[in-house]
Parts: sequence; structure tokens; C-alpha cells
Amino acid sequence: MKTTEKIIELVKEVCYPEEPNLTDLDKSLLECGLDSLDFASLLMAVEESFEMELGVQNDLEQAVSINSIAKLVEANNSAS
Repeated sequence: MKTTEKIIELVKEVCYPEEPNLTDLDKSLLECGLDSLDFASLLMAVEESFEMELGVQNDLEQAVSINSIAKLVEANNSAS
């Protein structure tokens, strides 16, 4: 499964039963319908699923869309 597909799956799990609008993978997830609690839960799910940490403030500021989170995950995987 591609990184973006896995992140979309995690977004849907975090937001269930709501269905966020994920047609634009570069759009801010907060604009797609996630609230701040959903967003925090998503970041924790990403950390767990991809066995990584997004603890650096710079990472958290960049992790605003599906694609930006995927780039952080892929950068972390290539650095490992």
C-alpha cells in the first residue's frame, strides 16, 4: 500500500463516522473537515503505523495535508 493510501485510510479511521472531503491531497486537513482533536489523533496514528516520531516542531508545522504528511513519512523512511 502506498504511503498516501495508508494516510487516507488513517484519516478515515480517525474521523469515523464522519467522512472528510479528501479530493485535494494538498489541502489542509483542517479545511477538509478534521478538527484539532482529529488532527492530533491522526498524527499519533501516523507515528504508530509508520513507527516514527513527529515530535520536532518543524515537522508538525509541515504536516498539514495528506501529501505533506506522506513526504515526512517517506523522508523518515529514507533517513532510517
